[in-house]
Formats: sequence, structure tokens, C-alpha cells
Amino acid sequence: MKKYFLVSILLLLGTMLGTVTAQTITGKVTDPSDQPIDGATVVLQTLDSVFVEATITNTDGTFLLNHQPTRYRLLFQHLLYETLEKEGSGRDVGTFVLQPKDYALQEVVVEGERPLVTVEGSRLSYDMPQLISQRLVTNAYEALKQLPGVIEQNDVLTLAGAGSVSLLLNGRPSSMTYEQLITLLKGMPASRVEKAEVMYSAPPQYHVRGAAINLVLKGYKPGEGGLQGEIRGEYKQQKEAGGNGGVTLAYTSPKVNLDFMYNLQSSYTRGYIDFLAHHTVKGQVYDVNQVTEHTGRSLAHTLRAGGTYKFDADNSLELSYTTQFSPNSQHHSHSSGSISESFNDSRTHHQMHNAALSYTSGFGFRAGADYTNFTSTDTQNFFNQSPEEVETRFVSRSDQHIDRWKIYADQSHSLPHDWTLNYGTSFSYVHNRNIQDYDLPEMQGQNLYNRIREYTYNVYAGFDKPFNSQWTLSASATLEYYQMQDYRKWAVYPTLQLNYMPSASHILQLSFSSDKTYPDYWTLSGATSYLNGYNESVGNPFLRPYTEYDVDLTYILKSKYIFQASYSYIPDYFMQTVYLDSDRLKAIYNWQNWDYSQELAFTAILPFKVGNWWDSRLTLQASLKHDKASAYYDAPFNQQQWVGVSQWTNTFQLCRRPNLRMEVTAFGQTQSIQGSYDIQPVGFVDAALRYTFAKDRAMLQLKGSDIFNTMNPKTRVRNGAQYLDMNTKSYLQSVTLSFSYRFGGYKKKEVKDVDTSRFGNHS
Repeated sequence: MKKYFLVSILLLLGTMLGTVTAQTITGKVTDPSDQPIDGATVVLQTLDSVFVEATITNTDGTFLLNHQPTRYRLLFQHLLYETLEKEGSGRDVGTFVLQPKDYALQEVVVEGERPLVTVEGSRLSYDMPQLISQRLVTNAYEALKQLPGVIEQNDVLTLAGAGSVSLLLNGRPSSMTYEQLITLLKGMPASRVEKAEVMYSAPPQYHVRGAAINLVLKGYKPGEGGLQGEIRGEYKQQKEAGGNGGVTLAYTSPKVNLDFMYNLQSSYTRGYIDFLAHHTVKGQVYDVNQVTEHTGRSLAHTLRAGGTYKFDADNSLELSYTTQFSPNSQHHSHSSGSISESFNDSRTHHQMHNAALSYTSGFGFRAGADYTNFTSTDTQNFFNQSPEEVETRFVSRSDQHIDRWKIYADQSHSLPHDWTLNYGTSFSYVHNRNIQDYDLPEMQGQNLYNRIREYTYNVYAGFDKPFNSQWTLSASATLEYYQMQDYRKWAVYPTLQLNYMPSASHILQLSFSSDKTYPDYWTLSGATSYLNGYNESVGNPFLRPYTEYDVDLTYILKSKYIFQASYSYIPDYFMQTVYLDSDRLKAIYNWQNWDYSQELAFTAILPFKVGNWWDSRLTLQASLKHDKASAYYDAPFNQQQWVGVSQWTNTFQLCRRPNLRMEVTAFGQTQSIQGSYDIQPVGFVDAALRYTFAKDRAMLQLKGSDIFNTMNPKTRVRNGAQYLDMNTKSYLQSVTLSFSYRFGGYKKKEVKDVDTSRFGNHS
């Protein structure tokens, strides 16, 4: 016991000293066929057999020791190889070859697999480097899509069993919108993400409600400090070319963490809608066939700079700045058919600035402030000609200016008998200004200028309590006061999370959450946008917010198989749908409150592996959707539909030297509903081929998206006098060539259970 204690102290001191000394020893361990050996123990001794340090080799066979005596001895050990002993000097000792032992373990196979998911309180925690190590991802957004249950459609992420999901970065609430966070994550390399926390009922200290995913970025760890970075570039070919590229730098140390990211993205979009309708206006039926094609070009810049200063192990101050700007986005559409021929050209300039400051203390206190400024200017040049040769031509200008503040403070106390008390408060303020004006004199009655001021105050309290090793309960309630113009509302939002773990192989989670969703500011302005001579988009200043209630029961088997049953009920739900106006020959895209939307869903997430060459995950979901609106103009609807969704992702290790992998993902959805819409089945197949080289620091990847061009939804409405078909082509089919190179940031593997009882002189 005395020797073991002394060895433990020596190991600890060796690790601590290794973080501050600049003198290191590096090398590589391989087998006789030049294949790297992972997990070999490397022990550093002085020539008189005094233990100095120990480590284990990485997957590429390399190792790093943080001490460098003038002369030293190295011992190499592995269960399947003969022990090797070498003396040396200097920093780079080269490559060492271990010889296989004479016996082979053919009757006994020992396999170890790290758990896919672990439970940390109310969170499902995923080790992202492990999760994406075999996946073909290039940025943090694509890494998010690898989380079990996360599915993307049209750049919107949903969580199986929970629907929409909020996104957090380093556990901090943000005043940036969901779309702005997505843009940031698309420019951030996947290698920057350390952990993802999935919450079906987010605790109130995160200052979001409902389902949420918190991405934790990598910080300093002993043995990993210094400068590291990544450069990347991507060429994307659709009908026209696009792409993006950028650089990321990070510096980590025991006191200071700094990061910088810049990304430039050139985007091309293309779409097509064939709109067919039997449109009834004042008792007369008109046959409508209007075809609209639109294209878009944009150049977007994203920059983020952040830093964390650690006063000590428990107290830190974090500051970050993010900006996104697109100086000259251009969009063009041409519509022709039985109603009119129109041309619509627009130019948009928008920019966003966000600054966030937060302080974390060692006594459970956290506080922060977050500010976002957003401006957008859109100039539209519109021309329309009807079959009767009547022409309409106008230029409109739309401006939006948003200032959004959020401040918060949270406190946590550890109480006797394993009780934890959490409480806190937050305040957010939004000042929004909308402007729209037309140059045509007869349209100037539609000019608008309005201001929207929004205030949200809330205070919460909650607790965590592990009753024993099997049962854990978390519960909270948030009291909120909301005011927007003349609308005022008090509300209480309870959350509950109950965990039951009869063993490490069986985990049950029951969660309940509630949340409120408010309309976007431009919709509330009531502005009208002209898409072509037949289609218009109209806002609704009387739109009410809706409240969502969610219940989720999740079962996790062997830390990787996930089964879930969930139910959501959303009274006053709203979304944008199209309505054939009964008073004039116009199809109106607008927002209206429904009675409710509800969904009962059953989900299974099934990962499996075949040897070391096939890694697969199958997601299956069956849901019963029900949408009802009894006061939707003169066309109320009440629809129910069972919907099936499946996604199958497969990664194949084609060969290891060279390191070549292939990934194939297939997605399918059966017929679905959306309000009064009936949406026909859709699906896609993506495939990618990746070559990794330069000791896994460089990557070259070729990817085909929507290979068979099948992600083109067809929608129809058969609801009383509402009779229409929309055949949509999204043109998501593309080929992308990506390259990235990582530099710096040598990662030292942790030393675990190294037996040094027979090494050197311990007297």
C-alpha cells in the first residue's frame, strides 16, 4: 500500500510538472508491418531506474512525455507484444517496433466499447469526438446532425419525440436567433466541439424552455495546451457553383482560453413551384396554373472571437463577439401562367452583431449579459403584366432594425442530504422597428412604419434530489411576465425530470416541460410582400403566441439503444399556410392561430457495428399527428394522419492505409399533414467518400447530396372550396468537395491504471 501511494504521488507530480515544462520526448510505436499500435504503455525512467513519467500511445501510435532527462530509459509494454527497453537522449526518439508475442489469444476475445451516451442529471451527454470519429462531418452543424434522434429538414433541426429544439453554446443563453446560431455553427469546425448535452426538458438555469441541445466547446486540459487551429475550404456545385472556407484558431492554457473563427460562404439557391388551383371567387371557379422559378445568390461573412480568463479553478470570466453580414444578396424570380407574367428582383443587405459577457463563480453563482443588434434592408423591383395587358410596376423598400438585450443571474446551493437548490432571474428587452414604403402613388396607402417593444421578466426556483443510486428527481417552476405593446401575460412554466437507473445497462427518463412561442416581428408588422401577380405574403398583427406542453418517456439500453414515447399538445398553434381568397383572385400566404396541433410519437434509435469496418445507426419513428382549426376563414380543417420517418446512416472503413471511408445516409418520410395540407412522401440519399492523411490532420472529402433528386415535396389541399396542388422542386441535389487541415494542439492521452510496481527503485 505504501509503494502504491508513493507511485500515485509520483504519477500526479509527473502529470502536473508535465503541463509547465517545455522539454518533451516524442516518438512512435508500430508493429513489424509498420502499423501503429494504440494503447501501448510507455514508461520513462532515469538510467538508475528511477520512475519519472508514464503515458500510453495514441491511435496513430505516437506518444508524448513531458520530461526530458539528459539520458533516460524507455520501457514499452503491450498485452500482445514483447516488452521493449531502450536508452536514449534528446527530444525526438523516432519509431520503435514491438514484436508480437509467441502466443495468440484465439479462444478469448476481450472487447471494450465506450458508452454512446451517459446521463448527467437531466442531460443525455454525448462525447462528440467519439461520436463523430467514424462519421464524415466537416463542421459543428453537421456534428449536431449525428446526435441520435436529431433530424434535419430544410435547415431546421428537430429532436425525435420533442419536435423543435433550442440551441445553446457553452451553456449560455443568447439573444441571437436560431438561424443566426445555425449560421455560426456551419462555419465552426467539428473538431472544436467537445461535448453535446441533449435535454428533453431544459432546466430553467439555461434560460430556454422545452427541448434543448447544449454544445460545449473544447477548453484547456492538462497536456493539451498551446495554439491549435484548422483551415478549410469547400467547393459546392449545384446548377451553379458555390462554397465556403475559413480559418479557426484556439489557444488554451491553465489561465486563458482564446478562440477566433472566420468563415466566408458563397451560396446559390434555386427553386421551382408549379401552382395549380380551382379558385372560387364569389361563386365563380377559375382554373389557375402559375409556374414560378426563383434563384438567389449571397455572400455571407461570419466572424467570432472569444476568450475565457480563469481566476482560479472555479472562477472564470468569459467574453465573446460574433458578427455576421451579407452585403449584397440577390434574388430573382420569374412567374408565368394563366394569371400573369411577373418579374421580381430584390437586393438585401443584412448584418448582425452580438456581444456576450458571463461570470461563473466557485460558490454556485453565474451571471451574464447578452446583446444583439440586427439590421436588414431589402429593395424590391417588381413588374407584373396580366393577360389583359394591364401592367404594374413598382419599387419597394423594407427595413428592419432590432436591438435585443438579455441579462440573467443564477445561484445554486448544495444542501444537506444531497439536495441541490437552484434559483435565478432574467430580463430581456427588444426594440424592433419595421419600415416598408412603395414608390407607386396608388400603393402608398400600404406604407408602414411601426415600433414594437417587448419585455420579458422571469424568476424561477427548482431542486435536484438523488434519493438513492437508482432514483433522481429534478423539478422547477418559472414565473414569467410578458409584455408586447398592449398584450400582457402572466404565466407559470413547470418542468419535471425523473430518472430511474436500476443498473448501468438500463436507464429510464420521464420529463415534462412547457414553453411559449411568440410570432416573429416582421409578421406582427402586418406587412404585405408581393411574390408574383397571384401570390402574396401577408402579416398578421393580431397573431397570438402559442403554448406547448410536452411529455417524454425515454428508455436507454446498454448506453446506446434508445426507445421513446412522447406526446405534445399545442393550443393556439400557428404557422404559415396558403389560402385561396374567396373575395379576389389571390393566393395568400399568411399566419393564423389554429385550435391546436398535437402529436403522439414512438421512436427507436438502433446503432450497431460489424467488426471495425461497418458502423451504422437506424432511426425509426411513427407518429399520429392531429391539426385542427375551426375558425380558419371559410375553410376550417380537422386532419389526422399516421406518419412514418426513418433515417439510416452507414459508415464503412474501406481501408486503413490509406485511410479511406465512405458514408451513405438514406432518409424517408411517408405521407404527412400540415394544417390543411396533405404532403406526399419524400426522401433522399446522401453519400460521401473521405480520405484522411498527414497523420489524420488533413482531410479530403467528396459528397453527393440528394443524389436522386427526390427531396421535392408535393402538396395538395382538398378542403371545401380550397382546391390546390403545389408541386415543388427544391434542387438540393449537389456535389461538394471539401478540404481541411488541422495544426498544433497535440493531445496527450490520459494515463489510467498503469502498473509501476515493478519499475525502478522504490526504496
